Amino acid sequence: MTPDIRHQLMRLADHTPSTYQSAWRWCLAQGPPIAPALAEALRDEGLGNVAHGRILLVLRDLRVPSTLPAILSAYRTAVSTRNVIVLPNALEALSAFDEEEARTALESALQIDDMDAVSHAAVLLAHKGGPRAEQAIAGLLARPEMRARQAGVHALLRIDSDRAREILARHRAQERDPEVLKLFPSQP
Repeated sequence: MTPDIRHQLMRLADHTPSTYQSAWRWCLAQGPPIAPALAEALRDEGLGNVAHGRILLVLRDLRVPSTLPAILSAYRTAVSTRNVIVLPNALEALSAFDEEEARTALESALQIDDMDAVSHAAVLLAHKGGPRAEQAIAGLLARPEMRARQAGVHALLRIDSDRAREILARHRAQERDPEVLKLFPSQP
């Protein structure tokens, strides 16, 4: 990693918006050629969680397929260490890719204990849409945690396909929690 890149990555971790936004723009201006250095930087513990999280967002924006293994590794580490700073940005980075590994990782996030991450993953999958996303999100409706079911309802409402509406109608008939039921649109 060059000293210029290292300097910009340190600036990316800064808490001053003008500083980290300037570093972000610099990284994006370098384009895809900077992606390998950013992927390598995800393994540099000296940069810290804030820098890692922002690097993941830059990688999301660059969408360079060769960085997916590093993004997947950062996601798995964030899940195993319950890193609430890196995890949301790892999910964002994964959502930028259509590769099977990225989609499978997003789907796996629906099974973790962190309800904020579950909700985030559900929204990202809803943006992707399609039968596979509908099926994965529908699994949230069977979870015992109210927030997981709420995330499932929100995401399926966002998809708004015939199948999503069918899944929601079946679930509505079985749901007993008023906090989940109030998410459903009023019936005429």
